[in-house]
Amino acid sequence: MLTQVQNQIIYLMFLNGLLFLGLNFIAYSIIFPGPKGSKRKGYMLITCVLMAYLVQQLHQGMIVLDYPQENLSSLILSGFVIPVFFISLFYYRIKRNRMEKEQQPEIPEKND
Repeated sequence: MLTQVQNQIIYLMFLNGLLFLGLNFIAYSIIFPGPKGSKRKGYMLITCVLMAYLVQQLHQGMIVLDYPQENLSSLILSGFVIPVFFISLFYYRIKRNRMEKEQQPEIPEKND
């Protein structure tokens, strides 16, 4: 049987996993917005709202584990949310550049 603290830690790990997937989807949707008429932007906005809710739940869960409240917001943002989001943006930007390079046909140069 798990203690209350262990259950809380497992819950926080689950929230971190969902937050990672959501931030990854948001970064993907920014870099690859989809064709005109795509619903991806709407899904991205819904995901942003859900991620804000998950960050609130993460904050409350860490308060239960007696983390200092004055540093908690900066710990969550600078320790997880911002790095994961920017690394995802960076990854998808590189992926997009590589895809664009593969799609460009090579033009042979004429030497006269």
